[in-house]
Amino acid sequence: MGSGKGAAWSRWSLMPKVDRGFFLSLLPFAAVIFAVFALLAYVLVEESWPAIARFGISLFTENVWRPSERGVEFVRYGLLAPLYGTLITSVLAAALALPLSLSTVFFIEEMAPRRIRDAFSSIIDLMAGLPTIIYGLWGLEVMIPFLRRWVMEPLHLHLGFLPTFSCDPMSGASFLAAGLLLAIMIIPYMHGVIKEAYRQIPRTYREAALSLGATRYEYFRIMTSLIRPAVVAALLLGLGRAASETVAVALVVGNAFNVSPCLLAPGYTISSLIANQFTEASFFPLMENVMFAGSLVLLIIGMVFSGVGVIMMRRVRRIYGR
Repeated sequence: MGSGKGAAWSRWSLMPKVDRGFFLSLLPFAAVIFAVFALLAYVLVEESWPAIARFGISLFTENVWRPSERGVEFVRYGLLAPLYGTLITSVLAAALALPLSLSTVFFIEEMAPRRIRDAFSSIIDLMAGLPTIIYGLWGLEVMIPFLRRWVMEPLHLHLGFLPTFSCDPMSGASFLAAGLLLAIMIIPYMHGVIKEAYRQIPRTYREAALSLGATRYEYFRIMTSLIRPAVVAALLLGLGRAASETVAVALVVGNAFNVSPCLLAPGYTISSLIANQFTEASFFPLMENVMFAGSLVLLIIGMVFSGVGVIMMRRVRRIYGR
């Protein structure tokens, strides 16, 4: 700790006066970012506290949604179903997106000709910039009817004895549809993290693997093992990204307070709950505060996953001296 402070002070003392002034002039602008984040966290905690104080831990462990205009003593809220839906859809999305992202990175970086590589990279970058409502409308009008007829109904027919496929896919809007749509949406972000780490692998490592006569599959396994921290980081960042998606998920998840092991059943996520009911929340006691409590959970999830993901990426850069 002391040596780090000493090195920082040494760099500061050797810095020209003009550079010191430039640094100090930029400091307030950089501090604005931290101030906004701190203010955001403070507002969420302050607005969430009335609901947390009223319902306690049951706010997150009960599946109940009973608003009332008659007064606080008549209302009862529990966010278990949205929390469960957020967890299920995010994990499903990350589990589907990770192998696709890994495969895409390896294909683009190692196997595709230059023109195809550039075309694929452009398409993935375009996917990252598309408005989420486009994904939601496509999922509602195209993906759900296709999944219901060709995937959900066969799964229920042939594997209905399993709890995950035991319910009848009536509308097609379900945990499975939301998870698949989220997987498509987070692939560009996970692909970007893995690609950055993959390109940092020294060329000597690649040449050494090929010189030993490794097959393409063996080469892929070796390269993947070298960027394992980045793969974990991509997984965590993908989970955080999937948990916070709102509009697209609200269109395909079914929006039902349902806690079921069946992936073909409709459900809710925290984000879709806020999107659907926040406009009328002011008419009912504590409903807005419950929404803020759900937002606080999403903030904590995002902070934890993003923080661990950043640490893992720094580990990759440190390993390869970048």
